[in-house]
Amino acid sequence: MSDIFLPECEIVDLTEELRKEIEEFGVSNIEEFFKKRLENWKSVEVNIAITGEAGSGKSSFINTIRELDDDDDDAAPVDVLECTKEPRSYDHPTNNKIKFWDLPGIGTPDYPDLDTYCNKVQLEKYHTYLIFTSTRFQANDLKLAEKVRSIKKKFFFIRTKIDENARAQEKRKRKQKYDEEAMLARIREKCFQSLGNLLTNDQDIFLISNHDPDKWDFVRLTQAILDALTRYQRESMTFALGKVITRSSQDIFQRKVNVLRQRIWKVAAASGVVAAIPVPGLSFAVDAALILRELSLYRSQLGLPEIGSAEFVQLHLATKKKVLSVTLTTAAQLSPYFASYAASTAIEEFTRFVPFIGPAIASGMSFTTTYYALSKILPDVEEAAKLVLKEAAQKTAADLENEVD
Repeated sequence: MSDIFLPECEIVDLTEELRKEIEEFGVSNIEEFFKKRLENWKSVEVNIAITGEAGSGKSSFINTIRELDDDDDDAAPVDVLECTKEPRSYDHPTNNKIKFWDLPGIGTPDYPDLDTYCNKVQLEKYHTYLIFTSTRFQANDLKLAEKVRSIKKKFFFIRTKIDENARAQEKRKRKQKYDEEAMLARIREKCFQSLGNLLTNDQDIFLISNHDPDKWDFVRLTQAILDALTRYQRESMTFALGKVITRSSQDIFQRKVNVLRQRIWKVAAASGVVAAIPVPGLSFAVDAALILRELSLYRSQLGLPEIGSAEFVQLHLATKKKVLSVTLTTAAQLSPYFASYAASTAIEEFTRFVPFIGPAIASGMSFTTTYYALSKILPDVEEAAKLVLKEAAQKTAADLENEVD
């Protein structure tokens, strides 16, 4: 563990803040104190602008990325005849700081030109822009993209309804082999040509179906959106991605694992801060609470089913056992992850009372122990989640085969 270090300036600031908290409220509020700081990603604002022609699938995309059905209460209305007159935001169901904005198109009576459009929709407020079409991109789409580029923000061109194109092509090609890759290449090339010199790579055009997020470029688009955001926005958006999208791609799943892994030092740092406070027994209690809370986050983010749920009941016995092994709710259940935890905790409790250097030693020990524990727990949750994913994929394949039969 020689590569582990405490971010000293943050530890000092956090320690002083915690001392003041204990002086004012006592030790009973410590868990809430750290909960707020470890969940600050929930307070980061993300505004994603979505624009394009009526009927291009904007509303369906807003629903799909939020994993809502079109008839759910909070779903964006899906109506090809509807014309968006004012920007309207749709909150992500698990994080209302993430908003998807359905913007009107340029060239309508209320937005006759680009300048009027930019002023009315407050173009600067959005963090990235998605430009939709179900046919080909128009001159106004290019103007908007150029304006977005001028304010140093990212935009993405999205061609929708690829599922409809695929069905139509397959129907026409009944008597000869259907070549989906050739069809996609033609659509991409047509879109690319309509964009003039705006793009240098046709892979910057995303071909998607809102009804099949596990096909074509939906996952690649999701990753591109994440990459366009700042670090904390990316963390927030990654955690907001639901089970369907997480399970649709190994890359998305791995992104979540990586973000969770990057949090480990934060939790360990919190543990180190508490260890420097000379209150007997406090460090162990807080460490256990921090680790259990983080484990709960791992399980929910990587899509492990709840014990007793319909999905859990249908799992193979070996998978059930693996899921159960990482379903821990008490400090006592954490013992398998701490080979020498009891001994190090006893030493830590002693060293924290040694004048001058004691708190620093205890802090370092607590940081290392918590870091080590979480570094062991996360791979176990990841392994369990992959087993669940494998079974879900096998079940889907079997269901599709039965439909064909």
